[in-house]
Amino acid sequence: MKDVQGLVDRIQEDYRSGKLQVPSLPEVAIKVNKYIGDPDANIASMAKVIQMDPALAAKLIQVANSAMYGGHGNAEDCRSAIARLGMTTTRNLVMSFALGNSFQIGSAIVRDIARATWSKSSDVAAISYILAKVTVGIIPDKALLAGLVHNIGAIPILRYSAEFPDLKKDRELITRLIDRLSRKLGSLVLKQWSFDDELVNIPTQVYNHNYDPGKDVSYQDIVIMAHVHSQFGKEGQAVPNLGDIASFRKLPIFQTGPDASIELLYEAREEVNMLTDMLTSAA
Repeated sequence: MKDVQGLVDRIQEDYRSGKLQVPSLPEVAIKVNKYIGDPDANIASMAKVIQMDPALAAKLIQVANSAMYGGHGNAEDCRSAIARLGMTTTRNLVMSFALGNSFQIGSAIVRDIARATWSKSSDVAAISYILAKVTVGIIPDKALLAGLVHNIGAIPILRYSAEFPDLKKDRELITRLIDRLSRKLGSLVLKQWSFDDELVNIPTQVYNHNYDPGKDVSYQDIVIMAHVHSQFGKEGQAVPNLGDIASFRKLPIFQTGPDASIELLYEAREEVNMLTDMLTSAA
């Protein structure tokens, strides 16, 4: 189809020339992201920025009062929510919620694909969070964010697709294009958003079951395994043997048995559902 090649050529040319159309993060997310590592940052100043977006502030308070973070219900405003969560966790959650807005795109079919993509990313993010909780050295809320961005390269493809009248009506073709192009584009998007190097590489590695740069567990390892686990029980999905995946053999939970991670996620299914509901409601 002419539109397909036209879209591929347009994306590749814009990618090579540094002109790729990458959506902007909301201003609140950009400012909050800069607070980490700023010696002058404090809870009051971060709260002031987050309160610029009342819906985001309300979501943060809701999460601070949830079972995930104590569930006592006594964080009544943004400042008390940040005090409970900590500034780093607040930053990771704000970035996670902000990503959902980036998937609100285009025509009916493009929007449906965007929602489905966000839903799958939310599932991977929730599983990443659970795996991180039993992995020393991995921060669960950062793993949540890492899982969310694994397919972020779909966003520019969806946005460009909306400019091609015939293509934007063809769900199957757009989905194939995402599979073909999103990995390289995902890393570019995250670079432009000033994400950590640990997260920038995730889109290019998430399908690499041989990924093994060292003995220490990384966020890439967590997301690779979260993505594999998200495929269990899905019709038409061929799932590799867990023990054959380098990332899985590095996880502490692997030492307790080859089925330990499946048992863990089964026991945590209510928490997984709560996390996915929290994330999908942000989009």
